[in-house]
Amino acid sequence: MQQRNNSQKLEILAPAGSMDALIAAVRCGADAVYLGQKNFSARKNSQNFDEESLTQAVQYAHRCGVKIHQALNIVVFDQELDALRDCIRTAVRAGVDAMIVQDWGVAAFVREYAPDMSLHASTQMAVHSPAGVRLAERLGFSRVVLARELSRKEIEEIVRSTSLETEIFVHGAHCMSVSGQCYLSAAIGGKSGNRGQCAQPCRLPFTAGCSGCGKKSFGENVLSLKDMDLTLYLPEIARMGVTSVKIEGRMKRPEYVAASVTACKQALNGEEPDLDTLQAVFSRSGFTDGYFAGQRTREMFGFRTREDVTAAADVFTHLRGLYHKENPLVPVSLSFRMCSGEALMLTLSDGEHTVSVNGEIPQQVEEGMRPADREYIVRQLEKLGGTPYYLPDKQSLSVTLDDGLMIRASQLNAIRREAVEQLDKLRQQPSGRWNESPADLLQPKDGQKRTIPDHPTVWCKCAEAEQLEAAAKIADKIILPAAQLVRLSESGQFSKDGQFAGMSGKMVPVLPRLTYREEECAAVLQKLKSLGFDTLYCESSAHIQLGKETGFNLIGGPYLNLSNSVALMEAQKLGLSAAVLSPEGKLAQLSAVARKSGIPCGLYAYGRMALMALRNCPVRAQIGCKQCGRNGFLTDRMQTRFPVRCDRKEDILSGENAMSYLLNSLPLSMSDRQKELTGFDFVLLDFTIESPREMQQILDCWQQERPLAEYTRGLYMRGVM
Repeated sequence: MQQRNNSQKLEILAPAGSMDALIAAVRCGADAVYLGQKNFSARKNSQNFDEESLTQAVQYAHRCGVKIHQALNIVVFDQELDALRDCIRTAVRAGVDAMIVQDWGVAAFVREYAPDMSLHASTQMAVHSPAGVRLAERLGFSRVVLARELSRKEIEEIVRSTSLETEIFVHGAHCMSVSGQCYLSAAIGGKSGNRGQCAQPCRLPFTAGCSGCGKKSFGENVLSLKDMDLTLYLPEIARMGVTSVKIEGRMKRPEYVAASVTACKQALNGEEPDLDTLQAVFSRSGFTDGYFAGQRTREMFGFRTREDVTAAADVFTHLRGLYHKENPLVPVSLSFRMCSGEALMLTLSDGEHTVSVNGEIPQQVEEGMRPADREYIVRQLEKLGGTPYYLPDKQSLSVTLDDGLMIRASQLNAIRREAVEQLDKLRQQPSGRWNESPADLLQPKDGQKRTIPDHPTVWCKCAEAEQLEAAAKIADKIILPAAQLVRLSESGQFSKDGQFAGMSGKMVPVLPRLTYREEECAAVLQKLKSLGFDTLYCESSAHIQLGKETGFNLIGGPYLNLSNSVALMEAQKLGLSAAVLSPEGKLAQLSAVARKSGIPCGLYAYGRMALMALRNCPVRAQIGCKQCGRNGFLTDRMQTRFPVRCDRKEDILSGENAMSYLLNSLPLSMSDRQKELTGFDFVLLDFTIESPREMQQILDCWQQERPLAEYTRGLYMRGVM
């Protein structure tokens, strides 16, 4: 693949949750602004834009030479597809330049209904490696918003590997979890971050502990990271070839937008950015560059203090002065012609659009009056204040003038205003097409309906080889970390005389959840292929791409967030032969989607679901790995304990692939509701911290259709907002 051109200008992309914030972004020099409509946006609690205000916002931005990217970055359900289509139509009619998308089904809708619209893969897609970018390209994306947890080296590797545009966050709030992989808000209160309703429970008090620490707890807000700030790195980021730098903050005030855009402009212009003002307007105990610098330490953690709030009040008045009036943003050229016997003509051009306006035929100068000269005409025509246009140099205004003619200043002003108005209209004109009748997005790939079994089969996902024996008694398929599977195979554990003789046909490998060092993962896949394994369980877009390139059959896991029929059709086109649906939905909704699917669908039916995927482990930061011993936990203000389990060292292939997972305080279980699961082809039982004995007790309950002593139904009965 060809590399992209690294010499192009670095785009500053600013947030706007309101029209005031958009104006602040534009007037302070943002190249593009991202915003959301009232629906289908990952920041539903910001003011956002309805159809009328969206059109006004796009027209204002385009007049000023600024692009508008619309965030459409949530997962959707089948009953919302008609409203989704209306949302996309509104964006096309308003003239939106690009859509930021998480859901594969939403991406398919944009491709089909708005064929001219640029598609940007949201950071909610958790794209963190070259393989993930390659899959995004297959889905039709032209730009990828990279995961916020990447180091500079990892960003450089991705940029060098692709011709797609790349976008990274450089300022604003950090999510504790990998974006798109956080289910904490949904689990606690039914407000899903993947649906734009995150209640930010991570900012509440949590303490760290471990079984070897006794009753002692550590920290007080151990799930809260400081805000990111990479302003000082912007010249380096530009040299790396990144396309766009993004400021987080669609729920922030216009003053915040003004301060952050101004600081970015200063850094890129070689000036000293005003970081004191930037920190004063909003921070959480200061800023961090930990992920970018590869320093994932305790210093990254912080929370908003009373002093932070007080500091902000002192800078608001100053910051409003940065955007109280229009700034010259768009260079133009003017050409004026005034000749005897001809109508006046003024031509105005921005380099892409050109308008010409005719005026009256000029009169010969009367006796005693002064004829018009070039200086007089230039003085009137260059009055472009109050507009975003400016003349960059003297050569930008040409005047052709016959001697002995006169013209009133009011005539020149009128012809100038008319030219500006016509140029405004051209710049504000929407250019994208709306395709009213695209191909049937819900048509199965092979045109055939599949047969759903009367009872779903059982699949078990195991974290440890010690769990295999219990799983083998019930499971049709068993999923195990790839490195463990290689080790067991090479040691003869699946041979005729081995401990797990006859089980190799059931076994399915899974790679580390987020494969930051994918070359090692590809080598493991090649090894597994040579050992006779042919199916890969995929928990990220990178897994799908690596598995396809190595020739594996592919099964999708629940963390792909597949929630609607169109997304499943896209999964089938990508090569998935089966998939576990997202657990963020009502059981009836998910069952209906499963019945429509062209591939077998499974339900996450047991497990302590990973509520967060953590690259900076809060237990390690507070206690240290040695004392934790993979037995850490977090405790919330209600004294509820959430286990934290990290990847085993021998399972992660390299230290850079290491992740920790915040597990649910209670296991989700449907063991006593199996009669309601008949719409699914299989169920997934996910074992993480359970001992073999505990696992056997859980499997006994499953086989006897009895409830566990303690459990949750997750979101299957109440759903999510």
